[in-house]
Amino acid sequence: MNRPFYDFETSEDTLRFEFDSVSPQKHIRKVVEYTPLPDNPRIYNLGFGDLREDGNIDDLIVSNNQDMEMILSTVVQTIFKFFELKPTNTIIFLGSTKSRTRLYQIVITKYLLEAADFLTVRGIRNGRAELFVENQNYEAFLINIKK
Repeated sequence: MNRPFYDFETSEDTLRFEFDSVSPQKHIRKVVEYTPLPDNPRIYNLGFGDLREDGNIDDLIVSNNQDMEMILSTVVQTIFKFFELKPTNTIIFLGSTKSRTRLYQIVITKYLLEAADFLTVRGIRNGRAELFVENQNYEAFLINIKK
């Protein structure tokens, strides 16, 4: 993927990434965090949002910092970085709202399918995973490195 993205900082365990969303109006600290699922530690949930003062992630806020392309491209870069150290694991993600899940579906079509030679993307519909197909509505998404 050859798109501009923000420089990001990576935690020692490569599960948390932070970067600044920058516009002439404001700088907003963003966080991408990968958390293993309690019932299946080989699957990591991708959480994303603004860093709140208490250290938590606000995944409901709408920043409107006019840099969505750069932000989404940066999130995709963290996926590649995650898989560098955890190539046998799976990432799952879904939006905090239906509209955000739809946005993520658009992102997959635009960004991740460019990496189809390296990644397998599946969508979850009616509780079942299937290979991702454009213009289908999904509840969540799974990403793996192709073997």
